[in-house]
Amino acid sequence: MSTATRTVSAQRTPLPHELAVEIVERKGIGHPDTLADGIAELASIRYSQHCLNETGAVLHHNLDKVAVLGGRAAFTDTDGVYDRPLRVVFGGRISTSFAGQELPVREILEQAAVDHLRAALPGFDRVRLEIRHETTDSSKFRHWFAPRSLHDLPERPRPFSNDTAYLVGSAPRTAAESLALLAEAWFRNRAWAGSDIKALVVRRGDAWTVTVCVPALAGHLATSAEFDDAVTTCARELEQRLPGRVEVVCNTRGSRTGPISGQYFTLSGSAVDYGEDGLVGRGNARTGLISGAHLAGNEATFGKNPAYHVGKVGGWLADAAARAVAAEFGPCRIGLLWRNGAAYDQPASVEITTSEQAPPKAAEELVRATLARTDWTEDLLSGRYLPKVEPVEDLLTDFIKALR
Repeated sequence: MSTATRTVSAQRTPLPHELAVEIVERKGIGHPDTLADGIAELASIRYSQHCLNETGAVLHHNLDKVAVLGGRAAFTDTDGVYDRPLRVVFGGRISTSFAGQELPVREILEQAAVDHLRAALPGFDRVRLEIRHETTDSSKFRHWFAPRSLHDLPERPRPFSNDTAYLVGSAPRTAAESLALLAEAWFRNRAWAGSDIKALVVRRGDAWTVTVCVPALAGHLATSAEFDDAVTTCARELEQRLPGRVEVVCNTRGSRTGPISGQYFTLSGSAVDYGEDGLVGRGNARTGLISGAHLAGNEATFGKNPAYHVGKVGGWLADAAARAVAAEFGPCRIGLLWRNGAAYDQPASVEITTSEQAPPKAAEELVRATLARTDWTEDLLSGRYLPKVEPVEDLLTDFIKALR
């Protein structure tokens, strides 16, 4: 089957950095939705690594159905206690045995949840936690989740798309994207700050507004006035480090007269203390951002099988192709469509949008070369799409570079 290719130049949809207005959001590493994403992704990584070590292949699983159900904390500014636990619910489907031997699925998933929450929540030791298992091994194929041998994994000889899906990759990050990540990282470096930091960046031409919601950890700031002072000082320091016209406003809820209002104290560092829930796929894309201008679909990457699932493998290929084209021709967007059952080097369509007049054939050759790659599993298991907070200085450099 031939593959349609459309290399867009004239009359194309603008790339994000070319728009008069660009809006980017980042749900921080402690946001309930990001917690669900991270738990699902780490659980899939740990399970896949165990399968590779014990069986020689990644067994069938989809753990992209994790829910983080908020607890309830009663606390003062200096201390507190959970009187209803934070609950992590694992859904999805997963292989629980291989060749008749049980796999330690519960143990792997539970340890992944604890490890990720400990890394993402600065007040994790104050949290009461319960973990529930609602995964299944149901399938219309008898041995799909109970393989007798590696012969019951039909994707092993040649991986293929398990669904029809459209994936988009863009590179490099825009300045607005780097600034959204920087806003989180800047506040997260403060000892008093929680990790459920949300940043919304609006760029209008060359003017920037960054709206940040940042919590404080109970016990670090004694009064609401101290909280206001700490947040205000941190915001002004960030403005001073940034070139151009940048305004940073914080904790605006209830504010009518100024940029600082609303008090947000936590035990864990997250709104899960107040009963807020999180679900995989409701927050950041695999880029760690919510960037509508990229015209991407809504595939939830986190927790999907890294050996063949189109929502993860297709995203990896789109991202890798975008990086390859951007390295030669500057900012670009790569759109790839696979039909169910298609080999990954045979997408149904390829769309290439560049900001410069890139030679269409040369750009397509770079994309085709990427689609021929089969080394995605190792890279995905290294944690490429695990939610993380990047170093402040690296993000400052990225922001300034993207402005040029």
